[in-house]
Amino acid sequence: MAVALHHFRACTFFAAMAFITTVHGQSDCRPAPSGVAQLVEIRPGFHRVLGPLAEFDPCHRSVQLSMPGFFADKLADKPPLMIIAHGGNGPGSAEQEMARRMNARGVATLLFDAYEMNGFQYRGTSLFLTGVTNESRQRMIFKSTLGAYHWIRQNARVDTTRLFIHGLSNGGSVALNMAAVVDPAHVRVVFAEGAPSAGIGMPDQIRVPLKMVFGKMDNYGGKTENDWMHLRTDPCVVNQPAEGAAVGSAQRCSLRVNPASQGLSPYQWAEQLKAEGQPVEFWFYDDAAHGLLAGPIDRGMRTYGSGPTASQRYGWIGASSKAANRFAADLMSSIKASYP
Repeated sequence: MAVALHHFRACTFFAAMAFITTVHGQSDCRPAPSGVAQLVEIRPGFHRVLGPLAEFDPCHRSVQLSMPGFFADKLADKPPLMIIAHGGNGPGSAEQEMARRMNARGVATLLFDAYEMNGFQYRGTSLFLTGVTNESRQRMIFKSTLGAYHWIRQNARVDTTRLFIHGLSNGGSVALNMAAVVDPAHVRVVFAEGAPSAGIGMPDQIRVPLKMVFGKMDNYGGKTENDWMHLRTDPCVVNQPAEGAAVGSAQRCSLRVNPASQGLSPYQWAEQLKAEGQPVEFWFYDDAAHGLLAGPIDRGMRTYGSGPTASQRYGWIGASSKAANRFAADLMSSIKASYP
């Protein structure tokens, strides 16, 4: 009897887990050639990525296509799918928590590491968290996310007419740029969480509904405690357009075009699109900083670079459990609203 009960519990545990796989044919594999994505130091401890970037490789070891578990909610015969564009430090606890929550609610997820695809072995270091430009990180994440979108549209196990995209931080900037290039026949909604103003710019037009998500305490990367992410502007010199992205602010405000000028904040940009009738909406959350699913609030600081040019910035992350749960519920409401 004890053996049978143990067997039942074990089976229940594994059936409840999301099924993680990377379903592909050998012809799908796109391993990065040598010589991609070279790091160049532009000041002590701070870098820019130069050179060609790797394609999305569905055979890469970091790719996790996670299907809902046996006991997960069932929304339809085939599950919808969320592509998760990771933040500046690579796929971490917030991205994994997003996948876990979505899988439990009947949504498949696709998560991957754009940095590792480009040949960087950075785990256990703060290299990409505090030592690389936003535009470098975002260009790598954008190219991988765009490739992931094209690849998953061919997958027969998920509902390819109900794809969703979520991105956090640098991944949030990638997500809002994805909203300008995806096909509305496949992607229903894009969720851009904690997107900074610096990086690959923001598109002039979007093709699908976009939710701009911010914690009201999000000062990540700010010079002062109340330097809020959604209101922050940065000089054009920190921007560079991404390969494959739609026309946008980076064509007018970048390292090479009007570098001394000041760019728009995410709030200013989204308000301009809303005034033109484009489908943008803000979601603001109380008791939340940067990364609503990153765990309890941590009012930490971050040091960028090293030596005499190092700069210390605010880096508050996380949210209350109430805010995190409300965010997850709002995501699911948007996903369920895509069904008749």
